[in-house]
Amino acid sequence: MSVKTKLARQAVKTTAKHTAYGTASRFTRKPLRSITLLVIGAIAGGIVGWLIGRSGGDEPFEPVAPAGPTSVVTDACDSSEHASESGAVS
Repeated sequence: MSVKTKLARQAVKTTAKHTAYGTASRFTRKPLRSITLLVIGAIAGGIVGWLIGRSGGDEPFEPVAPAGPTSVVTDACDSSEHASESGAVS
């Protein structure tokens, strides 16, 4: 494992511990405020998620084709069209 990877993992671990400690500390000091903010965040997240899910519509996602020249190869004789002896296409 490289030094860079070790440092990145240590930074993530330290940040997670610091966040957990701060959250627990605030919750023990002001539990009503913490619960209120948690509920407000959950409601706001639920509303935003609902709106995003609703705005998707019924049509499926279609990726946009890349811009640029395209070439179309067509077959001179389509299998659904058969020339008769008189030359008419059926």
